[in-house]
Amino acid sequence: MSNEQTFLAFCDTWEQGNAAFAVGVRELFADDCTWVQPGLPTTTGPDEAVGLMDGVEAMGIVAIRVIVKASASSADGNTVFTERIDELVTADGSLMGSVPVVGVTEFRDGKISAWREYFDTGALAAPS
Repeated sequence: MSNEQTFLAFCDTWEQGNAAFAVGVRELFADDCTWVQPGLPTTTGPDEAVGLMDGVEAMGIVAIRVIVKASASSADGNTVFTERIDELVTADGSLMGSVPVVGVTEFRDGKISAWREYFDTGALAAPS
């Protein structure tokens, strides 16, 4: 599989729940992988990334349904660009919210070495 196909398959696991996502993180993240998201702590390595998702689950989000609008790879195939809608799913299956996201994911030796996501953190705010 190409890095793009690998990343898209990895995104699909997120809908199965945070536990399935954690398995993918431990399999695909390089030990020094940085995951950068505005308004959230930057993680380094798989353990910190899984810890961040544990915190998200504590907020009631148990899965994320990723709807990919577009994806592309760099000429060398080592960078994957995605435009997506991330739907935040609660334990009862309801939708907590949806967030438009653009992501840049870098691969090194078949592992994700950097993942930067860009979105409006205001979209994460609870409705009043």
